[in-house]
Amino acid sequence: MPKPLPFPEILTRVARSVGTPTYVYFERTIRKQIERLHGALEMVPHRLLYAMKANGHPQILRQIQTAGVGIDAVSPGELLLALRMGFRPEDVLFSANNMTTGEMHFAHRQKVLLNIGELSRLEAYGKAYPGADVCIRLNPQVGAGHHEHVITAGADSKFGIPVEFMPEIISVLEQHGLRLRGLHQHIGSGIPDPATLWDAVSVLLKQAAEFPDLEFVNLGGGLGVPYRPDESPLDLGDFASRFGDTLAAFSRTHDTEVWFEPGRFFVAEAGVLLATATTIKDNGDRCFVGVDSGMNHLVRPTMYGSYHEILNLTNPDGALRPYDVVGNICETGDRFAKNREVAEIREGDWLAILDTGAYGMSMASHYNLRALPAEVWVPEDNPAQFRVISERQSPAQLVGRIMREAVMPSA
Repeated sequence: MPKPLPFPEILTRVARSVGTPTYVYFERTIRKQIERLHGALEMVPHRLLYAMKANGHPQILRQIQTAGVGIDAVSPGELLLALRMGFRPEDVLFSANNMTTGEMHFAHRQKVLLNIGELSRLEAYGKAYPGADVCIRLNPQVGAGHHEHVITAGADSKFGIPVEFMPEIISVLEQHGLRLRGLHQHIGSGIPDPATLWDAVSVLLKQAAEFPDLEFVNLGGGLGVPYRPDESPLDLGDFASRFGDTLAAFSRTHDTEVWFEPGRFFVAEAGVLLATATTIKDNGDRCFVGVDSGMNHLVRPTMYGSYHEILNLTNPDGALRPYDVVGNICETGDRFAKNREVAEIREGDWLAILDTGAYGMSMASHYNLRALPAEVWVPEDNPAQFRVISERQSPAQLVGRIMREAVMPSA
């Protein structure tokens, strides 16, 4: 049974009036996901941050800000955008991986808290800014995720300072008078069962208990969403009932907040990528449907083999047929689905690719010199009053930008 299509009449109107390819984001879904996580943690003094890398569109950031959620920024660009959107420095955690010296100085000048995951960078920060506040990203040597490329802890991971190096961490903190405000971990992305986090959380809490002045423990993000029709939403109630009391007791005993920093969980299900079937190529044993989008707009199926439900918006009641849904990029791997049953597709039909609000547009590119899609916002109070929040580029606009930015020798 296919996943239900959200607001099919709204998506049809968007496709008709805005065209394709277009990302569509539903405000209501983001709000509900934030409320779900707040509700699951209601017994625990907590704070939520948003992993901005999932989708950094200013409209989404505005909703995140309105909900009282802070920002996890992983680059100077994300940090600067968050600040310019009105997030206060104290609402932003800067967690750049393999942070450069320039990035370190830039973040410190912005008065945000740095989350440092390399011992050498911690030493450099202490030398540059003795007595400064800091957060430490630990590698608890426990990793999880929907694909090996998104597991961010364990022996093979580049992220975080291995927990075995805690004596060296303490030595650097003491040598430079750094004030440790928080301990952080993030073990992976797209974790289907929150209970998987618990082994890593236990490691983090054990270390945190050794620091009486610690303000928070950051359990990271990585909460998964149900991409496939047979997958169920995360049972946050079960997670809360199994682990909430432990987190609450730790928080009371140590006067410490518990932080989470989801990205995908907040925005993935809020997004739909609309595309048009441009060609049908039936080779007898396989039928290829070409669309006016590709891996340059949604790279997850190519990069991770990720599943995204694809529904025929124009002909939803057509007979199911197996299709390979492929993009318009000159790469064999440019494929959204292989041998996937979809209601009969005809040239010109609009297709809806679901759960694309996270790591869709934020990972998009101009590969093959193809333009980026439009983006549309659907407000909760009046979905019919959707609006374009990013215009689709024309080829002329894309090439014009390249020519303007190019540094060319004089003829």
